[in-house]
Amino acid sequence: MQTLLLEYKSANTTNVKMAKARTTISTLGLVIPFQPSMQDERTVQTLMSYALKAVKTKMKESYDEVCINNVLARLEKLFLNLNYNTHRKSIAVILTTDEEKVTYLNFPVKPVVYLNKYVSLLELTANADRQPDFYYLILLENYAELYEYHHNQLHRVYATKQQPGLNEKTNPGGLFKKVSQTIERINSKNDKPVFVTGSPNVVELFCNSPYYLNTFFTLLYDMTSYCEEIINRLVKEIISQWNYWQLKFTADRIMMAKKTNTLIATLEAVLEALRRSVDGLLLIDKRLRQQLYKSRRVNTFFNIGDELMNQVERFLSRGNHIEIIETGLLKNFGGIVLLQKNTFHFSEIVSTRQQEFNNEGTMF
Repeated sequence: MQTLLLEYKSANTTNVKMAKARTTISTLGLVIPFQPSMQDERTVQTLMSYALKAVKTKMKESYDEVCINNVLARLEKLFLNLNYNTHRKSIAVILTTDEEKVTYLNFPVKPVVYLNKYVSLLELTANADRQPDFYYLILLENYAELYEYHHNQLHRVYATKQQPGLNEKTNPGGLFKKVSQTIERINSKNDKPVFVTGSPNVVELFCNSPYYLNTFFTLLYDMTSYCEEIINRLVKEIISQWNYWQLKFTADRIMMAKKTNTLIATLEAVLEALRRSVDGLLLIDKRLRQQLYKSRRVNTFFNIGDELMNQVERFLSRGNHIEIIETGLLKNFGGIVLLQKNTFHFSEIVSTRQQEFNNEGTMF
């Protein structure tokens, strides 16, 4: 916990020594890990204390003592009135000279302090803490195991019964259906990738079945068994390349949403959907985010950047997710897409795939 203060990042792009310390702030932005449903009160209070220390350290660069003490007093009062019954995972705080705003986020964030003329939730949520989070499926001739990697821990969530007298190789559809139904229950939103490995012949049949989705990734190894040591080694390999897999998973989700007509793209279309309170996952190109930030500094009668910021605030307050994507992935979609929530379930995707296979002929 003592190292938490070091994790706070300064997002201020300038670090010019002031000839005279400032007496008021323009805008202060702060994001804090905050999950009281999963943490004891002492841990939460320690997080709040380190957040205050991080703000004080940052403000010492440019602000006088009276201003610093005033901001810290406002934050302390704000922290006392937080909702400790929430199941959200973090909070974003924005302070101006005369306003305080708190947004409860439904995803983890990396601690950060912003001091700037303009601070929005897009800047704050750009530091989302996207730790490895996935399922790992092992398919054998007459047996299947499903593991989940979450919060830096691997645990088994499902296993079929071993039946030595039954050779699933002759009827793999039965095994695949059981596995598919289990994944549907625990990953119905299709928000985690599934890595598939096991006996090469069984895995190949699974890849050619309607139960295999674009967001599944096949990792084939010539293993005679999958003991705990081997499983842990393969999981570590996935973790070591997590940035690559996460980008590929996002790209495949976009393509799947496009195929199922649940993809909303371009700034105008996304903004209209947000006005109608459409929920889901919002993806914004890093370069577009920078352009929107710059547009807010231009005094115009109608600023689309300002309206998007307001809609994003409403979007996040409803428990939705947002991700800032490296430039390039969204270049064919206007730099922004919205993957609609619960408009096309895992089971519907499988049913669509099943229909496609039925039209082509019997697989098994």
